[in-house]
Amino acid sequence: MADCECLAGCPFFNSKMAANMTAVAQSMKKRLCLGDNANCARYQVFKKLGKPKVPADLIPNQTDRAAQIISAG
Repeated sequence: MADCECLAGCPFFNSKMAANMTAVAQSMKKRLCLGDNANCARYQVFKKLGKPKVPADLIPNQTDRAAQIISAG
């Protein structure tokens, strides 16, 4: 799998929002950011609605929330 195309500007990957969940964040980064980014909630919203629609506080494992954001358009 290739690295996510959003890594450079992703606040989650660049540890701007994951300070309080270090071990969990590292696991998510390895699995989603550097692996299967199709399962990342942030990436899902980015692909469907564009970068401006990705909430700053959306965590990669919040796929239910991503689905709600996408359906609301």
